[in-house]
Amino acid sequence: MKRLVTCCIILFLLFCLFLPSRESLAKPDIESTLDNYVETFLGTHRIPGAAIAIVQDRETIYAKSWGVTGGSEEAVTLETPFLIGSVTKSLTALAIVKLLDENKIMLDDPVQAHLPWFTLQDRAAATQITIRHLLAHTSGLSTYTGLAIADQGSADENAIVSHVRNLATEELTADPGEQHQYSNANYLILGALVEEVSGQPFSEYMKQQIFSSLGMEHAAADHVTAARNGYLGSYQSWFGFPVKSRVSYDNGGTPYGYIAASAEDIASFIKFLQGNGPNDFLTEESLSFYLSPLVQQRENRYYGFGLRLTTFDSGETMIWHSGATPDSRAELFILPEHKWGGVILTNKNHRLEEEAVTHLREGIIQILHGEQPLQVPKKLPTIQWIMIGLLFMLLIRFVSLLKTMKSNSTRKNISWRIWGLTSILFAILLIPILNYSVHAPWHTITVFTPDVAWLTIFTVILLSLNGLTSIYVSLRKG
Repeated sequence: MKRLVTCCIILFLLFCLFLPSRESLAKPDIESTLDNYVETFLGTHRIPGAAIAIVQDRETIYAKSWGVTGGSEEAVTLETPFLIGSVTKSLTALAIVKLLDENKIMLDDPVQAHLPWFTLQDRAAATQITIRHLLAHTSGLSTYTGLAIADQGSADENAIVSHVRNLATEELTADPGEQHQYSNANYLILGALVEEVSGQPFSEYMKQQIFSSLGMEHAAADHVTAARNGYLGSYQSWFGFPVKSRVSYDNGGTPYGYIAASAEDIASFIKFLQGNGPNDFLTEESLSFYLSPLVQQRENRYYGFGLRLTTFDSGETMIWHSGATPDSRAELFILPEHKWGGVILTNKNHRLEEEAVTHLREGIIQILHGEQPLQVPKKLPTIQWIMIGLLFMLLIRFVSLLKTMKSNSTRKNISWRIWGLTSILFAILLIPILNYSVHAPWHTITVFTPDVAWLTIFTVILLSLNGLTSIYVSLRKG
């Protein structure tokens, strides 16, 4: 009897030993759920190509690619480079921390200690801006200034320094250190500083010191190298539909938004942030410093070294950053407590559609938590349709005015003149009002919302035609 009981116990233990763990049983379910969720999202939002990688405890647990690239429409792979937008800032900041770690610079060094030629319209204020101010976006340079210098499509190898020199006429909107204002201009200056201190072009320094060290084999910080590594262009969104982009790669934008990298590259970056980097790259103290906050933006949200830190009500912290160019969107996130990290890369963008990828990120995190993901809402081109309706009404009005011109009746009604003058005034003010309301220069509107920009231009034309025709009709003799 004892032998029988012993055998049963042994068999039970063996069964338990080879029984698949709950985690291993869950993996196929999570993978299938992620597949369905992401594919539904890409189809709903008509995104031509995407790549996603998720890392847990320094191991890639999920990596998939979908669709095609721009240009020659090759199949997207995990090695396909995408423009990562402002996720770039975290890599530029890492270069700064590397120089700090090597004692080549100090965090509170004035910028002019390394770039003596750097200046702004207020020369005295320019002397007060430090490296810390640039990293934390507290230099006093505005968001608008950062947009004004961005997305210029420069092919010049010296574009970074050239663009920084062009800041000499710019005004500060706050004293250095006084206010957090997210601005591409800050990281543009940091790119020039990396070049000056290292004695290398920014792209070369990033390749040799950052990309190679972290195993980011397909990453690039200049157009020639990005194309060589497989970057093939992306798509802009017109009324929700993808159209091959005509926006050029911007060599001058590489420190703040134009680094190209693959999902595999960013997965390697995440593993480094989780403590799996080369031992001689950064000291443990410097890595911890790199992941720390520099300035509080608002309650529970901080900005650090090109990374945002958000603390949720549960006490959990997420390290993250979003990125956008006129034709790409990226999301990087790390949840240290769960040892999770992930990257989402897509090759289509529109300013009015950017929030959707943020919802996708939240849905993926919910799936990783074992929760039911919220449905990602479809973004309809409502604003564009309203503008088309306005254009249609202006067109009908213009046709009516043309018919009135052909008639022989006398039209000296003052209301016609008022309508004409009002139409011309709106035509003159429409674009400046749009710039002011969205806090962005016209160039930014044209590349990030090309359909809205063209509809605005057509509206200006029809308002002008209506105005001039109305005034003519009101002044002519019967």
